Amino acid sequence: MIVAGCYGGEGYNDYSEGPSAPGGATSVDEYGPGAFSQPAANLTDEGLAAFRIGDAFFTLPWSAAPGDAPESDGLGPTYLATSCAACHVADGRGSQPNTPGDEGMGILRFADDDGRAADLADYHIQLQPLAIDGVPAEGSFEVAWIEEPGAYPDGTTYSLRRPEVSIRADDPDLSRSAAASLRIAPPLIGLGLLEAIPESAIRAIADPEDVDGDGISGRVHMVRTLDGRQALGRFGLKANVATVEDQTALAYLLDMGITTPALPDENCPGFQSECRDAPSGGQPEISASRFADVVFYTATLAPPSRPFAEDQSVVEGAALFEALGCVACHVQRFETGSHEIEAMSGQTIYPYTDLLLHDMGPGLSDGRTDGDAAASEWRTPALWGLGLTRTVNASAGFLHDGRARSIEEAVLWHGGEASAARDAFMKLSAENRHLVLVFLKSL
Repeated sequence: MIVAGCYGGEGYNDYSEGPSAPGGATSVDEYGPGAFSQPAANLTDEGLAAFRIGDAFFTLPWSAAPGDAPESDGLGPTYLATSCAACHVADGRGSQPNTPGDEGMGILRFADDDGRAADLADYHIQLQPLAIDGVPAEGSFEVAWIEEPGAYPDGTTYSLRRPEVSIRADDPDLSRSAAASLRIAPPLIGLGLLEAIPESAIRAIADPEDVDGDGISGRVHMVRTLDGRQALGRFGLKANVATVEDQTALAYLLDMGITTPALPDENCPGFQSECRDAPSGGQPEISASRFADVVFYTATLAPPSRPFAEDQSVVEGAALFEALGCVACHVQRFETGSHEIEAMSGQTIYPYTDLLLHDMGPGLSDGRTDGDAAASEWRTPALWGLGLTRTVNASAGFLHDGRARSIEEAVLWHGGEASAARDAFMKLSAENRHLVLVFLKSL
């Protein structure tokens, strides 16, 4: 039996059996294109009904007001997508960014001259490349990919790529902006389970001063919720959102221009009079009950089970993953506490994340801080479902901006606190590197 040391609290790593149900009783046996779109297996009939309603509104295309369907008008006035599902393709990752308007396209976040997340030239924090009739769009952007060739110590070659973003807009301040961060939408499975992890368990793993000297200094990100509370950030690429509800409300407003009970004001910069004068789809544009159904839906999307968890090659790859030190951030196991959705409570889960911020080095810096998160700091992403990413969306990218075309490229981009683990991976034999990737694809 290979057991990693305890990393504090309730999170620890145990590869003795290779857990096949990463979401505990919520896990589902689905491995096709709909693998990330299934309801938690332990939902009640009432929960399933709410899930189905939320699913309908998650995939529903919104239209400009006034429209023939009052429950789904109010799009914009400026926006990025017409539905939640347009960015979260089949509830999974967004596509590799190429052309604005493509399904699952990239998202561009702004920063001020000091690199802090903030309004840029009165444009708020995110570029809105689309608009309803009568309202000017803010601009567009294109992505050029720069190849960076490299080689393993054994001579095997590879090529990584990084994005160069060009903003096209009439406003010269906007078109000259260099402090813009490219993003793609992350997968949505298991969000309610992550929300149910006790805060004490996450704090127990944090080591901001690297007291144990292992080179890993993960730290919590305290943020303010939309209702004004201080809370531990769990969601968003920089752990800058505390709850599934807040994450959903922000996505509605920033991506579709849809107001919610949590964010009832339109996303219109002060100078955009056409935006402010555009007709509204209601106050708010999605009702409290429908919004609650969408929140429930996103909170109860189930992680797929792992049918090959006990295969010999997977077990060997898992042991290498642990020996490389990857488990210091990608913590395997947690016990969830109580949650308002009972199905999320009391589950033994295997998300492979610590939900903490880590410095990933200059190679992954986006030049943009967010709250207390530095430009090179990112929240450890959960790895459950990783191997099904391309099954769900064949054009999906990896990492925060889709730069990695494969899991291997994502590993090679790790820097900062993860440099030692990356370097150890690179020094493995080709056979053992393959075993690590077999394990990751089994998740």
